[in-house]
Amino acid sequence: MKRTLLGAVIGLGLVAGCGGEQEFDGREFVDRANQSGAGIVLGEPLVSARDDVEVYELEFTDGSATGGDGDAEHGHEDGGGSMAVAADAGAAKAEYQRCEEAVSLVCYRAANVTLFLEALDPAEQARIDRAIRDLASD
Repeated sequence: MKRTLLGAVIGLGLVAGCGGEQEFDGREFVDRANQSGAGIVLGEPLVSARDDVEVYELEFTDGSATGGDGDAEHGHEDGGGSMAVAADAGAAKAEYQRCEEAVSLVCYRAANVTLFLEALDPAEQARIDRAIRDLASD
């Protein structure tokens, strides 16, 4: 069963909530999401075939180290994924649609950022859901 339904609903809500006006860089997105308790750890940059998209590895903390500064020393290997930071919201929408085609990924989009997540446990998914909703309401 495809686990992207909740991510799709939240992602679609962010299109209206953010209006495409807010743009994040990788660190800024992680810091803002972690202020809402996401527990995201920004990993190393990954190779991208597209010039207008920066891709980063993501890991998650257990939630106790959330507060802003997600760094690669405090993540764990159970769940993770990647984050695509596009040049604009239109390019992020294309990345989101590409993510939605994958059967095993949970996908989120906030402004120019798309999250491609896998192997989320329910607590991790709840933290990400909450953080994305908080970003949409800013």
